[in-house]
Amino acid sequence: MNKVYRLELAAANFCREYLHIHGFLTDAENNSVHKRLKKHQDRHLIAITEAQLLSVELKYDDNADKIQTR
Repeated sequence: MNKVYRLELAAANFCREYLHIHGFLTDAENNSVHKRLKKHQDRHLIAITEAQLLSVELKYDDNADKIQTR
């Protein structure tokens, strides 16, 4: 299994949850996005654990003054 697929799925799920919890998505929109993510997971045969889903972190630096390149 390609770990990039797992990373993308976990990140998308994190974003969906964040947007829903903070009122950017209604319950209906959240359910719709969740179903689309599940279809994507099934289509690409992505196996992911709950621990992997919960491992996503959001990083923000309010004092950032320039873009860092990798």
